[in-house]
Amino acid sequence: MKVVTKIIIPLFLLFTLSFTLESCSKDEVVEDIEEVIENEEDEEEEEEEDPNAIDPNKIVSINTGSGEGLFYNFWSTRPMVNQTRFNSVNFRNSLDPIRPYVKSYSMVRMMGGRNDNRNNFYKGVDESGNIIVDFRGLITSLKNFMLTGFKPRIVLDNVPWEMSLPRVEDAFGNSKPPNDYGIWRQYVNAYMTALVDEFGLDEVRTWRFRIATEPNFTPNHWRGTRDQFFRHYDITVDEVLKVVPDALVGPGNLLTENAATFTTEIIDHCANGINFATGERGTKMDFFSLSYYEKLDKRELRFEEVVKPYRDKLNSFSQFSNIPFDIQEFGILRGDNGVRGVSLSDGTELGASWYATIADLAYKYDITEIYDWGQELENSDLPTGRRTVTEMFLKLEGGMRMFASHNLSGFTGVIPVAKDGKIYLFAYNHNTTRSSTNAKTIYPRLEGNQISNNTTWKMNEWTIDKDHSVLMNELYSDIRNAGVGEKLNGRIYGNRPSDRFEDGWVNVLNSNLSKYEELSKLAQTVNDSIVSTEDSQLTLKVDLAPHSVKLIELTPE
Repeated sequence: MKVVTKIIIPLFLLFTLSFTLESCSKDEVVEDIEEVIENEEDEEEEEEEDPNAIDPNKIVSINTGSGEGLFYNFWSTRPMVNQTRFNSVNFRNSLDPIRPYVKSYSMVRMMGGRNDNRNNFYKGVDESGNIIVDFRGLITSLKNFMLTGFKPRIVLDNVPWEMSLPRVEDAFGNSKPPNDYGIWRQYVNAYMTALVDEFGLDEVRTWRFRIATEPNFTPNHWRGTRDQFFRHYDITVDEVLKVVPDALVGPGNLLTENAATFTTEIIDHCANGINFATGERGTKMDFFSLSYYEKLDKRELRFEEVVKPYRDKLNSFSQFSNIPFDIQEFGILRGDNGVRGVSLSDGTELGASWYATIADLAYKYDITEIYDWGQELENSDLPTGRRTVTEMFLKLEGGMRMFASHNLSGFTGVIPVAKDGKIYLFAYNHNTTRSSTNAKTIYPRLEGNQISNNTTWKMNEWTIDKDHSVLMNELYSDIRNAGVGEKLNGRIYGNRPSDRFEDGWVNVLNSNLSKYEELSKLAQTVNDSIVSTEDSQLTLKVDLAPHSVKLIELTPE
């Protein structure tokens, strides 16, 4: 096989690219991927490159006869901090555009203790010391939620205000443990009983119940010690299981910042610590989870160093090595300028390449799910760059990931996937600074049974980079040209432009909506080109911009 550089042939001001036998590629895609086999008719025009002369550090070797596991869906759960929104028909209908991407919602602060005073189901105790509750609001909101067809995940927090007097309002409501665990036990039991009475045991046992949120973040989420939380977890699990004996339970997602007051110790406690409720060793833990937030101003991607110690600890206990390991809060917390906003994402090609890198690492460390706050542009259903990456994921979902080996530097890689007789290459290049010019050329080299059984393949390609499948750069330019006020201390390039601009930005969006709809579509950059193997191998040349994601589809002819 010969891999050659781009051929340019003038013909009435058009450019064409020739492959062995035939080519259907469009001239605008020549610069993206070129797999060119010698064409005798135009031999004098070709600038050949000996495949053996390719820098081995740029080669990605892919064994198409191997299998590393499914390309499973990790992206389909979203958090919700106010479940009463589902009471609105308009809100429920507004979810229709995200149905291909979402299957579950994780609903937090569902037991009360909120700064907005919602979910006040606990009404005190009677003269006999029995709790008084009114769960009508809970049941109404959950019944309306069930109309969506999504699956609920219930977070059993916060402790109601009246159980933790005197009232201390922390950042996310009541972070104190209950004063009387006898009262708390009654409340948990009544809460779970109300769910079973309304939705049935067979349904509720399929839901997940997470106890608390970031309990190692003191005092914001837990105004207590580590051991006080362990006790809280053990007692809450014990009471949940009295109502639903096989309930799916797990501890709150752990903060992974320097402020964390404990880390893997909760796994040790659940494995062989003394259970505060039963006095026996160990506590039921059906899933484990973390929070993970990036800060673009830090110019780093620390996912691997954060996740690995927890994966190693889980693997050290046979009962926990195969339980779901999730990232239940996730996003980009701060923008390039170090400023937070309402946005928890980046809406550009940088956010897309970051997300692609995370996906590769998630499969490496067997992360089961990554919850997502949302990937759409504020005030619209328009996809940002990250959501368009998820669109690529949907093409790969259910396929078999194949083994790839390489010595690529930085955050660059390929996830090869076999699905429905086709081969897909999910390639990405990410740099941690927006201004990076570190483009890369890589050479996926496919061999093995699946590739050697066919000599001719039809190739399609889709691209996300600064010039493809991203609307945010154009939107920012249009807003500025329209003279809309810019908050110079606001977060930049998040998926919520209101973090950066005054209200007039919405008028710009609506005035140019059709343009942004077109810009945000997943751009196909190679269409039905024909490539051929030689010596039972296929080597492709893939040019990746500094922040880019490509999906290459190979179909046997």
